[in-house]
Amino acid sequence: MERLWRNLILALALGVAVFVAITVFAGLEELAAAAASFDYSLIPAILALVSLSYVGRFVRWLYYLRLLGVSVPLGTNAAIFAAGLSMTVSPGKLGEVLKSVFVRQVSGDPVARTAPAVVAERVTDGTGMLVWGLLGALAFSFGPGLLIFFLLFTALGIAVLRSKRLSLLAERVLSGVPLLRRLVPHLHDFHASSNQLLAARPLAVATGISFLSWGLECTAVYLCSVAAGADSPFLVVVFIFAISSIAGSLSMLPGGIGAAEAGLAVMFVTVAGLARGPAAALTFVIRLATLWYATAIGVVGLLVVRALLGDREGVGATK
Repeated sequence: MERLWRNLILALALGVAVFVAITVFAGLEELAAAAASFDYSLIPAILALVSLSYVGRFVRWLYYLRLLGVSVPLGTNAAIFAAGLSMTVSPGKLGEVLKSVFVRQVSGDPVARTAPAVVAERVTDGTGMLVWGLLGALAFSFGPGLLIFFLLFTALGIAVLRSKRLSLLAERVLSGVPLLRRLVPHLHDFHASSNQLLAARPLAVATGISFLSWGLECTAVYLCSVAAGADSPFLVVVFIFAISSIAGSLSMLPGGIGAAEAGLAVMFVTVAGLARGPAAALTFVIRLATLWYATAIGVVGLLVVRALLGDREGVGATK
């Protein structure tokens, strides 16, 4: 648990450094003027929409666990899901496998059985965001080729995760390495769960939930742009948000910190036509309302889970 807090503090320090860099990019006076003219009355609506998007993602998490036959009390499960949001600042959000560690402490199900739910979340999250980005690209002729490529790449990834042949090959390779032989049963569980969660029907249901959840978050981001005085159309803002989020994920930096902010600030200037001050202020607000709001919820979730479960097994075990 101490390592988690240390990583969160490091991510926060990186975030502060990036905010300082963007302030230099915009100029302090321009940024202050943009912040003074921001319509703060829209903040409650923005946070409400983002919160609803997390409710949608929690429903998806419950759906995945039900498919896997994993039973966790609803209140405890909600705390575990919230705690996972603290890992929003991990590279690609893959640190959310922490949820599987907590689930094991409650239900006894091995991490290898439920970790594919986290992978499936990332797959359907990425697909849902790509669809929104594609809508923006098609509506404004921004060139959908790159987004289509990522959709095809996602489809290839799903095929790899579901491939029985590749799973058996990996098992044979691991079986031949004494130090890795103990991982074979976990690999079998991982493939079985992945194959179940990424089948056509669960994939369609979960992607639909992801699309709706991202729609709520995109609407929140659009309200941020309205509050900042931008007059960009909804789908232009969605396109900018989608591309910046994808850039952040591909960077494999904690929470995409640096890459996502750079994408937002630069694209709000070059695509939306904002001055640097408003673009920087808008970038700050969007990241506070998405990344750092989620992280704050996650910290509260971690504290609740720690109170419920204690440190009986720690958070580093993965069996």
